[in-house]
Amino acid sequence: MEFFDYFTRLFGMDPTQLPVYLRVMTFIVPVAIVIYVICLIVRTIRKSVKAIRHVRLGVRTKEDTSLSADSVRAIAVGALYAYQQGGYTDVMYPDIEESRLNTLLTEWWGIDSREDAIETLNYLCNAPSQQILPFVYAAYKTSDKDEVAKMIRDYASQYKDAEDAFRSIADKVRTQSDNLKGQIKELVNDGIISSDEDIRELGVIAWDAGRLNLVARASLQKGYISDEECLECVNHAYAMAQSAGFNSWKDFANSYMLGRTLWNGDCNMSGLAQDLLTKSESPWVRYAWKNQSK
Repeated sequence: MEFFDYFTRLFGMDPTQLPVYLRVMTFIVPVAIVIYVICLIVRTIRKSVKAIRHVRLGVRTKEDTSLSADSVRAIAVGALYAYQQGGYTDVMYPDIEESRLNTLLTEWWGIDSREDAIETLNYLCNAPSQQILPFVYAAYKTSDKDEVAKMIRDYASQYKDAEDAFRSIADKVRTQSDNLKGQIKELVNDGIISSDEDIRELGVIAWDAGRLNLVARASLQKGYISDEECLECVNHAYAMAQSAGFNSWKDFANSYMLGRTLWNGDCNMSGLAQDLLTKSESPWVRYAWKNQSK
């Protein structure tokens, strides 16, 4: 109990005069604090290891010759997300490490069952981020909050519970417009956009499409959906991306990173995008973007 005696005397107390329970508590609390700090350090290290896992693995590819070029292009719509999670970028089955897969589906997406997976995939099929981008952009550009609120309320009127929809969308718009204001210089410096106009030109549909793609493939790996259902989602995500009229995978990557920035408050994916755009094994390099809308 030498530590206890030192601690109590430090605060001008006589350790021999204190009740036993207080002496015990005074000893336990510093130990608990030390354990808590150690746990924080361990958790930070684990997150850091996971964050750099892609560096160790590199761009994971199988180069399955049985797949057509368009099939690989469709799968590669999820390449940025797959690369970030250490999965394959050019085949349907992503082969994400099990604990990482559970974190992705359960913690990040709330998917614990087939029903959860179907609900989330249906939600992503509607390009939710792209749908609210006009409101995010309006909130970013104008100081007239009432005007933006009216735009959102008019849009929310299509839903059964219009008031709940309004509150949900308004909250997302507020967060994303704040993120945009806070990150606009970084977006320009990273070459994702060159001006405010690029925000509307690029859009964020690549963000919606990329997430739909990998969440479907992760759900397939977990056994929540069938091969046919996964393929349907992957093809739908490809059609979403094609509808934007991108001219290159770089345009697609910039749209994805813009969406991530609005949603997350920062991007931190420029290095991954650069790898996919330049490394010879990358599906983006092996199969150039094919703009079917032109």
